[in-house]
Amino acid sequence: AGVRYTSADWFRNVKSLVLLKSDILRRISGHLFFNIFVAIIGAAWHAYSPETFLNLGTTGHSLSGAALSLLLVFRTNSAYDRFWEARKILGSVVDNSRGLSRIAPTALPPQQAHEFGRMIVAFPYMLRLHLTGRGQVPIKDTSDAPDVLPYIDDKKVETIESYFSKPFATLSLMNQILHSKNALYPDEDPEKTLVMLPQRQILQRNVNLLAANTGACERILGCPVPLSYSRHLSRYLTVWSATLPFVLAPLLGWTSVPVIAAICWSLFSIEEVGHMIEEPFAALPYDQVQTKRVADVIKRDTLSMYKQQLGIDLADEVSTTKQTELASA
Repeated sequence: AGVRYTSADWFRNVKSLVLLKSDILRRISGHLFFNIFVAIIGAAWHAYSPETFLNLGTTGHSLSGAALSLLLVFRTNSAYDRFWEARKILGSVVDNSRGLSRIAPTALPPQQAHEFGRMIVAFPYMLRLHLTGRGQVPIKDTSDAPDVLPYIDDKKVETIESYFSKPFATLSLMNQILHSKNALYPDEDPEKTLVMLPQRQILQRNVNLLAANTGACERILGCPVPLSYSRHLSRYLTVWSATLPFVLAPLLGWTSVPVIAAICWSLFSIEEVGHMIEEPFAALPYDQVQTKRVADVIKRDTLSMYKQQLGIDLADEVSTTKQTELASA
C-alpha cells in the first residue's frame, strides 16, 4: 500500500521541514531564498532610510491576493484531477488483467495459455517502464528486471525491445497468441469451438481495453497543464511575493522577514504540490501513483490463478523451455 498521512505524523513532518529534509522545501528553496533576500533588503531600507522607503500600502496586495488564491486553487485542482484520473486508469488495468488471467487458463490450449499468462505478467511492468521514462532502456538494466525476466524468454525480450512502446509490444504478442492457428485445441470439434469462442472474444476485448488504458495513460503523460497557465501563475506569484516587503516592512519592521518567509513558503509549497502531482507517473517521489504495486498485484493474481486452475508455475515453465532450447542446441 502507498504511504498514508495520519495525524500522528505531525511531529515527524515538522522535523523534516526544520532539518531541511522536505522534498518540496528543497524544490522551492531557490525561489524562497530570493524572497527572503528581498525581505531583508526591504526591512533594512525601512529601518535605515524610512523617508525614502517605497511604501506600497496594503490595498493592492489585499485585492490581488484573492485572485492569487483562486489561481493557486485552480492550478492544484487541475493537477489533482490528472493524478486521480491516472489512479482510475491503473485500477482499470488491474481489472482487465485479472479478467485475462481468470479466463485464459481454460480458454486456450495449455501451451498457448502458458505463453499468454506470461504476457499478462509482463504487461504491467512494460507499462510501468514506458510511463516512468525508461521505455528505451534495456529491460535487464532496469530495477524491474528481477520481477519480469523470469517470465519471458530471450526471444520475447528481443521482440518487445524492438518496439518503441514496450506495453504495445506485449499486447501485440497477446494478439498473436490469440489468433495463432495453434490457439485451437487439437482435433477441436465444432461444439467445442462454439463453447470456447465467447471466452476467446472476452480475451480479445480485454486486450483491446488494455490498449485503450495504455493510450489514456499516454494522454496524461503527453499533455501537461498548459504552459501559459503555469507561467502566468509563477510570474504573478513572484511579483506579488517580491513586493510584499514594501507592504509589511512599515507595519512589522524586521519582524517582516520571518513573516514573509512563512507566507512565501506556504504559497510556493502549494504551487509546487501542483507541479508534482501534475505528472503522476514520472514526477512523484516514492511511486505514490502505485505503478509498482499495480504491477505486483497483477503478477501475484495471475500466478495464483494459473496455479489454481492449471497447477503450474509460469516461471518454471520458462526455465524448462530455456533448458530444452539449450539441450537441443
